[in-house]
Amino acid sequence: MTVYCRVSIDNRPDTTEAVFQAVPRIGESISLSVDGSAQDLRVSRVVHVPNGALEGAAIVVEVTTNIL
Repeated sequence: MTVYCRVSIDNRPDTTEAVFQAVPRIGESISLSVDGSAQDLRVSRVVHVPNGALEGAAIVVEVTTNIL
């Protein structure tokens, strides 16, 4: 099963769509292509949007480039 998510990086105004095998968990490290290169990101927040109100994505994953 795949899960479609809208991903927000470091609270930037632009978002991207991503497909995951399962919903990422807070604190988990994920790798995404950002500006053409792979980047490791840490999940800081996961928001489930009722009825998929954000342009079709029912799950918003907020990530940060600051991995401790």
